[in-house]
Amino acid sequence: MVTTAAPAATTESPVTRTAQGALPLALSAVLVGMGNYGLSLFLVHRLPAPDFTVYAAVSSVLLSVGTLAGATVPWVLAREVADSAPGSARRRSSVRTCLWLALGLSVLTAVAACGAVASYAGPGPLAGLAAACVTLWLNSVGAGYLQGQERFAGLAALRLAEVAVRIAVTIGAVAAGWGSAGAVGAFAAGAAVTAAAGFVALRGDAGRPAAIDADEPVRGDDRADHRLWRHATVIGGIQVLTCVLFTLDVVVATAVRGGSAGLAPYQALLVLARVPLFLSTALATVVFPRLAAGPSPAARDRFRDALRTHWITGAAVTVTIATCPDAVTGLVLPGHYAASAALLPPLALAGFAGATTALASVVFQTWGPARPAVVTLGLGCLAGGAGYALTAAHPLALAWCSATVTCAVALVTVVRARRRVPGLGPAAEAAAPLGAGAVACCALFALRPYPVLWSLAALAVLAGAAAALRTRPRRPGPFRVLHLGFEDPRRPGAGGGSVRTHEVNRRLAARGVEVTVVVAPWPGATETVRDGVRYVPLPARPGPLARSRFAAQIAYFAVVVTRLGALTRRHDPDVVVEDFAAPFSSVCVPYLTRRPVVGLVQWLFAADKAREFHLPFGAVERRGLASHSTLLAVSNHLGEELRRRNPDARVEVIPNGVDRAAFIPPAGRRGDHVLYLGRLETTSKGLDLLLRAYALAAPHTTADLHIAGDGPHAADARALAAELGIADRVRWLGRVDGPARFDLLASARLACVPSRQETFGMVAAEALATGTPVLAFDIPRLCDLVTDDVGVRVPPGDLDAYAAALVALTADPARCAELGANGPPRVAHLDWDRIAAAQLAAYHRVTPGDRLPHEAPVADG
Repeated sequence: MVTTAAPAATTESPVTRTAQGALPLALSAVLVGMGNYGLSLFLVHRLPAPDFTVYAAVSSVLLSVGTLAGATVPWVLAREVADSAPGSARRRSSVRTCLWLALGLSVLTAVAACGAVASYAGPGPLAGLAAACVTLWLNSVGAGYLQGQERFAGLAALRLAEVAVRIAVTIGAVAAGWGSAGAVGAFAAGAAVTAAAGFVALRGDAGRPAAIDADEPVRGDDRADHRLWRHATVIGGIQVLTCVLFTLDVVVATAVRGGSAGLAPYQALLVLARVPLFLSTALATVVFPRLAAGPSPAARDRFRDALRTHWITGAAVTVTIATCPDAVTGLVLPGHYAASAALLPPLALAGFAGATTALASVVFQTWGPARPAVVTLGLGCLAGGAGYALTAAHPLALAWCSATVTCAVALVTVVRARRRVPGLGPAAEAAAPLGAGAVACCALFALRPYPVLWSLAALAVLAGAAAALRTRPRRPGPFRVLHLGFEDPRRPGAGGGSVRTHEVNRRLAARGVEVTVVVAPWPGATETVRDGVRYVPLPARPGPLARSRFAAQIAYFAVVVTRLGALTRRHDPDVVVEDFAAPFSSVCVPYLTRRPVVGLVQWLFAADKAREFHLPFGAVERRGLASHSTLLAVSNHLGEELRRRNPDARVEVIPNGVDRAAFIPPAGRRGDHVLYLGRLETTSKGLDLLLRAYALAAPHTTADLHIAGDGPHAADARALAAELGIADRVRWLGRVDGPARFDLLASARLACVPSRQETFGMVAAEALATGTPVLAFDIPRLCDLVTDDVGVRVPPGDLDAYAAALVALTADPARCAELGANGPPRVAHLDWDRIAAAQLAAYHRVTPGDRLPHEAPVADG
């Protein structure tokens, strides 16, 4: 046996990579805010009141210009850079187009901004304002380029450098006596330095010559221009509406109140409340380039992890801000502002909702369609504008109105985004973090009268959030698979699905993979290891439930749903495999774990079981299918069905196999009887149909019917044979396993497969491998296997046709021999070793690269 050991390194999940990418951006946002706050305090004391008034007004205008510049050009360029090759004509065209776009918009905004402040700003501040408008827009091009290349540390450094230069120039200008003109001009100086640094970063793609692909749209090509402007319109429109939504409360209230100073506490506390927005903006900046290349399992996983990171960090920060005691608030804000602490809970809630909207809207900016996001944001702005106008006179009412509007917009945006991102789950990953946040909020609120205790508890909440984002070091050892296999192949009446599970997994175990299979309990079941594969029946102590097949199935699913976390902690798998099983098919395992999940689909059970039990199993199956991003089907027909029902999933077809022993000709002579081999069951296997058809054929053939197997309907089948008067023509052989089953198939003249439905048709494949022709109903999946050159198919449920074909074939040994000779070549490709290798390759594709097992030959079965 070849042992496959995996590296013992700690696996770093996408959550960690997303959080690490966002960390420098979030820290830079905090440091920039602190720098701006400190600079404002410096200017309050150093500038004369008239000069400071001019500076404050002009800086507010520049804040709007910077927000607009940062919300449009960088995101448009980041999308193009992320989705094009370095030096390609498309990338160079996009960079040049965005440079011209930024330059044009800078001129327009400079004219508009100067016009807005011309009545009170002198020539010096106006010149500084115009220069700052131009440099801020040009600076946005370099920022977008770095974002598209995922150089987030460089982007954070650029933002910090801009503020550092601006602060230094401001201090020098004020010391030199240049007043408000120097302070405003410092904006232009800071942006100019970082714009130059950005140009250095993108210079290669701005002018490097490159070979042009004949199929690649270039500048001047209508397709290229149309695509770029479409992206610019979508991204810019959503970003601008998002910015408007976040600032509309202050804008409307200020206009209604005529600039009253009564809003000062509201605006001051808003700075604290919007900390979650800084965090989500950093996450959106990080995840945007990955989504820009289009929907893919990796991109969906990255967004899912970014959203989960947002729920955890945002909830922790929000409850901390919302419950902040007056004494702690007073350390950050002036005392008369801290007295308005009642505004913090609604403002913090609004900040968290706005942060959620900003992150969720990235899906529509990259994957579209834009209309749901635009309509939602537009209606939110209209509703907010009306509500803010009505509540402007009362800051607390205004704050709660803002919270209501932004929460409604966030809820709708997340619900719509969830439909575009499979695997998010009904609650979009929010249930556990928000539930924990609610508990933390209650605890912190109770501690508000005790600032010291509150501070300790708040630190514990924030530390808990940080711990939740950290990945647990993976135990060293082999590559590990946790297979939710449902059915133990040793259980009486076990079907072909459990055979596949064991045949594949024992080959993986021979390769050094550690495989644990969780199965439903049955009388006498115990945890055991067979052929290197560990079987774990759950629940471990089912009591009387084990005697009822249906009760054991339901108990199994209950354990999977409630204890999957404990199972993954115990077995520490690299990948979880969910075998679809009756009656639900899938119980949404991807929603229950952060480990990579592969769905193995041998049949979709819900429709049949819903008719049998009159229960809504179909709703669970639909949600389960939607939860998966990687699905393995055992037939082409089933693969097509899965693609139709979940077009976003990656679907691969990996059929069942046939043991090599089946192809070895037996030493004995072929008999003249017909054979049924398999589970003694009527609902899907159709044993009742075979008995009734054989009763019609028995008077016209000398071939007896041999039945091998066990199952839930064995007694019913014997009773039916007696009722039909064929008990003396039917031999009951019991369960036959291992090589003996191939000898049994090879000894028959004809293999009867009367199934009403099949996942694959393993018995039919084994019969063909032994050279025995097959008589079957013409049903999906089986018709792909039993072709006219290896067997006979009759219309589904037509007993007369089945009986007639049985009589004709048993009376014509030459035809049976001809059909049988074609069987082995027909199924020669169904080799378990190849199938095991293909299934392991599917696990490779969903597993982080540092956890892949080293390639080694699959041991022979």
